[in-house]
Amino acid sequence: MTPRTYTYTWTQTRLETIQDQFRYLMTYAGFKGNNIDRLVDGVGKRAVAAVGAYGCDSSGLRVIEVELRVDWARNAELTLTIPNISSGLSGWEDKQAPEIKVAGRRFAETVKEMRLKTGFWVEIVRELRAEPANHAEWKQKLNVIGTTPAWKSPPQERDESLLDLDETRIYIRRAGD
Repeated sequence: MTPRTYTYTWTQTRLETIQDQFRYLMTYAGFKGNNIDRLVDGVGKRAVAAVGAYGCDSSGLRVIEVELRVDWARNAELTLTIPNISSGLSGWEDKQAPEIKVAGRRFAETVKEMRLKTGFWVEIVRELRAEPANHAEWKQKLNVIGTTPAWKSPPQERDESLLDLDETRIYIRRAGD
């Protein structure tokens, strides 16, 4: 019998690919089910500008955070010239950008090693925040309640854009020494 090789390829819109990056990041951060689904739906409707997952120590203060942010104006420009993203991109694993994989894993490992309690925040796009009724509606849809904990000490930040999704940036923040 001759061995068979199967090749899996995919093509999807930029928006679907961006939604996947948010899903992967939140999964690495340990969130499940409805919180992720609501967030991804909000990204799909261009209501979400950014999401951050954070880890707090036993004092309840933030010591690490990973943020994924999308520039929707830049996305509109890029969608005109490159509307779809396809498999075979360098460094990508399935539909996951390498930057998400690295940042997500580092965040998850740090949370586990330091036994941190996790939470998340969502930034709703400016246009929706400007309308109180729309802002309140989206906060409810996305299950955004409460406030984000203060930092244990001023954070140090690193950021980079996702190579094949120029309209997105990932930020990693850690409390300074």
